[in-house]
Amino acid sequence: MPERAIVEHPDDTLREVSKEVESFGGGELETLVDDLHVTRRAHGALGLAAPQIGERQRVIVCAANDSPEESKTYINPTVTASSRWAYVEETCLSVPGRTGLVERPTQLSVVARDLRGERFTQELEGLEAVCLHHELDHLDGVLFIDRVTAWAQFQLRIVQGVRRLIGKQQGANY
Repeated sequence: MPERAIVEHPDDTLREVSKEVESFGGGELETLVDDLHVTRRAHGALGLAAPQIGERQRVIVCAANDSPEESKTYINPTVTASSRWAYVEETCLSVPGRTGLVERPTQLSVVARDLRGERFTQELEGLEAVCLHHELDHLDGVLFIDRVTAWAQFQLRIVQGVRRLIGKQQGANY
């Protein structure tokens, strides 16, 4: 279970669509999932998708809101419903040094498989929904920077400017 290197933009492999996992219960899939968990925790990330460590498989791990040390595994995930869209400030391990406002659903229904191939359904809200949606994009070769509009980037700059002003006035460290 070693920590794996993060594939960074502009590496073309991040733009490829990942393949569905067809074989469950094997050691290779378990090793991939373990590596994703270890790497996610090592970087302090909320989520990580297999393409971010160079594996073109539809596998995601996301931390639970109530326990950042524990993550949930989603294999071949599919969104069945989404709602309550909002702009969210995002960053990404594969796009270091960049921040952007992205419109994401804050409520998701998802169907996925676990390590044994058992199908499960989950309802996600808030940060968990946003995280999973962000990671799902990685499976389809989409990066958060593809979803940032000029208007959203302008709004983010305003917010960042206000944070700096407030921080200077209150001595806060942002």
